[in-house]
Amino acid sequence: MRSRIYFIILSFLFKTSFLFAKVKHIAIPEGSLVGSGLDPRFVAKFAFFVALLILWTTLVGKVLKMLFNIPIIAGQIISGVFLGPSFFNIKNLSIFADPFIAFDRATSAIYSIASSDIFVIFILMLSAAFTVPYLLWIAGHETDIQDILKVGFTAVTAGILGAVVPVTLIGGVAYYLWGNYFNLTQALGFGLVFAATSVSIPIAMLFAQKKIHLRSSKATLGAAIIDDVLAVVLLSVFFILIQSCILVAPAGLDVIAHTHCQGILQSIINMFVAFILIFTSGYYVIPPLVRLLKYKSQTYLISSVANGIMFLYFAFAELVGGLAGITGSYFAGLFHRMGDKRHAAEKVISPFVNAILLPIFLGSIGLQVDINVLSGYHWVIILVLLFVAILSKLIACYSATLLSNVYRRKSKHKWRGVDSYLFGSSMVARGEVGLVISTILRGAQIITPEQYVICVVVIVLTTVASPIMLSAGFYWLDKIEAKEEVSYKDVTVNLGLFSVIGTYQMFNIIVGRLERSKIFQNSTIIFSEGRRIANLEGHNVKIIYSPDEGIIFKGNENKIKKILDMVKNSILSDIASVS
Repeated sequence: MRSRIYFIILSFLFKTSFLFAKVKHIAIPEGSLVGSGLDPRFVAKFAFFVALLILWTTLVGKVLKMLFNIPIIAGQIISGVFLGPSFFNIKNLSIFADPFIAFDRATSAIYSIASSDIFVIFILMLSAAFTVPYLLWIAGHETDIQDILKVGFTAVTAGILGAVVPVTLIGGVAYYLWGNYFNLTQALGFGLVFAATSVSIPIAMLFAQKKIHLRSSKATLGAAIIDDVLAVVLLSVFFILIQSCILVAPAGLDVIAHTHCQGILQSIINMFVAFILIFTSGYYVIPPLVRLLKYKSQTYLISSVANGIMFLYFAFAELVGGLAGITGSYFAGLFHRMGDKRHAAEKVISPFVNAILLPIFLGSIGLQVDINVLSGYHWVIILVLLFVAILSKLIACYSATLLSNVYRRKSKHKWRGVDSYLFGSSMVARGEVGLVISTILRGAQIITPEQYVICVVVIVLTTVASPIMLSAGFYWLDKIEAKEEVSYKDVTVNLGLFSVIGTYQMFNIIVGRLERSKIFQNSTIIFSEGRRIANLEGHNVKIIYSPDEGIIFKGNENKIKKILDMVKNSILSDIASVS
């Protein structure tokens, strides 16, 4: 009751002050908020607000996944949209209506702030200062430099083109078709949003469909890492160009980079110095420090040190280097991995991020999305950008596989059309990195609220489109393989006896390797007249162990070749690890 009386008095004072004075804004005196303390009921209401956000996003995301096979990321954003101004608008519920009262003891003035505004602002701060750095730290921690070196020409080319093509194609389409709605800076910002790939969504489907063994699936893992790294670097270059006034900030928006313009040379020097310090300290300080903590039996401190360094790098990149803060977080995770091979910090950080921070982050995105502001004009933009976002990744992957085929002499190693399509479809989904970049652009007021909503909607639609496209690709692949099986005749291949390793032992090695395979794991062992016959169900292949004749393969020629290649590669890999 007392808080409401304060609010009425404050409202009267505000109205009379605007009548008799020209005041642009009212500043709350320093210390008033802290000095007023926190009402336990206010804290309880905030806890209730957070509980609603976490439980609702988790529940709805899971239900949408079960009913419509919508990816969890998309489902949790959609759940946040329902809580936001588009539908329920929970911040306007009566339980969150009471204002927060701050009392200035020096002047006896009373200040009031809507509780719901404080709750939403705190959620946004939590997302911006905690979740965003954590997500990029984990992305950096999952990046292995050695894996990048091993992915091959096709994955590297697809990763580079997969970041560059969306920036140029989406930016060009947005600026050319809707130049009155997007200036050049905003158009390029949109391109950056769709530069990175969310590999978790297609990989989950590839595992579920037992297609992770495909060459396109393995290439996706490498290419997605590369385009994530390149997207982060390009975002930093983007901010450097804004600070140098080479890219003009949108008119009418108070862009943070507008505080002053510095020369391009100074911006490049700042970025160059920042990268040197980040790489030097990251390589020579972080791994030895982590190893020292392990040596001193202080493993429990590794996650705390990782958190501190992550926030330090995030702040340093933004404040000193003029880079995007996520660049610092990404490289903090990358260098931490070098000293933490057993993922001690990630085991502590990842559950916290996935269980609490990620639902809050995705839900907070939905809270900021008001689809009511979208007109038919905006939906046309969304559909066109969705088409271009899909097309840009397909173009990048088809171009990479085409270049790869130019250098491959043997036709059996060349990429088929279906392989290129599956590769491109796996790269279509945008997720956490795209959402992070769009949130950064919105926070920097480079894009408008309506443009931010467009970004989020297109990202959600790409996460839905990728599994649908993969399903169509799997159907296409199955039809091609069915035709190939018809074209291959049944053959008999006798490997003979193995005098050194032993024929029976070799038979067990082959069967054991097939049982661990995602493709040929269903086998039945039959004993007949001293021989053992492994019948691979559904593949028209039998593997026979004969004490007199050796190991004999009978059945589909194509499948037998695949099995022999698989076993040979496994044996060579084991020999290499021993040597």
